Amino acid sequence: MSMPPFLKKLGLKKPGSKDEEEEKSSAVATLPDEKDNAVEFSWPTGEKAASPTKASAAADDECVVPEEETETQKLMKQVKEAGTAGVISYALWELGFWFLSVPVCLFGYYQVTGHWPDLSDAEDQKKLGAEAFAFVNFARFAVPLRIGLALGTTPWIQENIVDKFMKKDEPEYCEPEE
Repeated sequence: MSMPPFLKKLGLKKPGSKDEEEEKSSAVATLPDEKDNAVEFSWPTGEKAASPTKASAAADDECVVPEEETETQKLMKQVKEAGTAGVISYALWELGFWFLSVPVCLFGYYQVTGHWPDLSDAEDQKKLGAEAFAFVNFARFAVPLRIGLALGTTPWIQENIVDKFMKKDEPEYCEPEE
């Protein structure tokens, strides 16, 4: 059986060939990089290579690619960095969104079907499930908007709520009487 062409391009040798006896401990391949410079790759071969070496373990640690944050995760990080005022602002916008949206959804269901939802009726359960599915997708779409509103109102929350009601305990200094 002949060596596959892609392995020949990598500079690998067929197992059991005469050249293999010369290099039992490692295999070496030379490839050009994007600037046509020769880059040499080597890895352990043979039976002893089944257990990872310290060098390969260290190389694995260096090749960890961090996950890229989504836009929502970046915005939530900003909310957390805004401190107590940011968290309070976000919580208030979330509460407002959900307290306003549930009645709006129920009213929309009433307008479409002509009656209020009856959870004991299978047909109404299906219709309500479809509306809930559509609404949850809209709610997910609106998350960056709610976070943006929270970040925009954070200074107001800091000034009018956090600073007024959550005063830090400052030591009282007494002035000596003369």
